[in-house]
Amino acid sequence: MITFEPITDEAYWQKIYLEAFPERERSPYEMLVELSEMKPVVALHTIAEDGKAIGLVVWVELGDDKAFILYFAIDQSLRGGGYGGKVLTALKERFTNGIILEAEFQEPDADNLEQRERRHRFYEKNGVVDSTFASKAFGGIYHLMRSNVNVTVEDYLKGVQILSDYPTMVAPASQALRAFN
Repeated sequence: MITFEPITDEAYWQKIYLEAFPERERSPYEMLVELSEMKPVVALHTIAEDGKAIGLVVWVELGDDKAFILYFAIDQSLRGGGYGGKVLTALKERFTNGIILEAEFQEPDADNLEQRERRHRFYEKNGVVDSTFASKAFGGIYHLMRSNVNVTVEDYLKGVQILSDYPTMVAPASQALRAFN
């Protein structure tokens, strides 16, 4: 059974965080902890299955059983074992009105295009579909993906606003490259 636990092993959590996310997308760990202490709707968790740590998640609770998933990663040594799908199922069960998250935009000239496409397919296979909108935030362009139509682009913007005053732009995905460049 997948559970979301308080962080007890900071070194493990930070190891997963550093391995999973490019530097331009990461906030300093201490800043995330401070943010979660100041704003109880921001939650940092270790993901566990049957008590064994398997990854990390950071979410912003949006009210009405919705959440913006800021960071989600499975331990690199465990990827491909079905854990990601189980975690998405658990997140959708926890936030019954929907989750929204960012997946790197599939820019044709991206140096990791295959990885971006694989990640996009993974989310869709697990019931998190493209909202048809994209955002420019946190150093990149992202597809906004959601688990159902109850969670909206406005919810995403609310989540980003809770995190910071970082300027964020949203546009239809079909126009994103033109709108954001």
